[in-house]
Amino acid sequence: MVGTSRDQAHEAARPRDAAHEEAKLRDAARVEQSLRESVEEVLETMFFLTVEQEVDWAEVSAKEHLFAEMDFQGAAEGRLELAVSADLAPMLASGFFGKDESELSEAEIRGVVCELANMLCGSVLSRLESGSLFALGAPQMMTSDLEKLSRMDPGHRKVFDLGCGDVKTCFWMWREPEAA
Repeated sequence: MVGTSRDQAHEAARPRDAAHEEAKLRDAARVEQSLRESVEEVLETMFFLTVEQEVDWAEVSAKEHLFAEMDFQGAAEGRLELAVSADLAPMLASGFFGKDESELSEAEIRGVVCELANMLCGSVLSRLESGSLFALGAPQMMTSDLEKLSRMDPGHRKVFDLGCGDVKTCFWMWREPEAA
């Protein structure tokens, strides 16, 4: 009889496990869509640039990038990590400040990469948890490649090719929002 109870409990757990996995896949798809929409919107409205296509992470891994990261807390906790190709970063700063690329300082270019991280993080969070409050940490430049350091689930990694450079993003949460 003891074996039967254990077998029944195991069988009863299977539908819950499947439902949990299905919910995780839905949440991952929601994060992915929010990240994609946020990148497209922010780049278009703030920098007047358009995403041409998504590409594989490996396609741009050999290029030089500037890296930024920022943490967030609130209804969920996590981090946005960002890499902007070195050829694109001055274009972003030029559009942001309305200056010629030759007039930009390295600090201005780095500041715009951090500001892009800030705008993207806020946009993704507002899409995912529009009714929740979050505290965004200050975006900071990183000195190492995201690919080597990121603890990111590959499903939340996205690379956006703009034709004139690329933006690599990682968005992850180590504490997800409570179910309503």
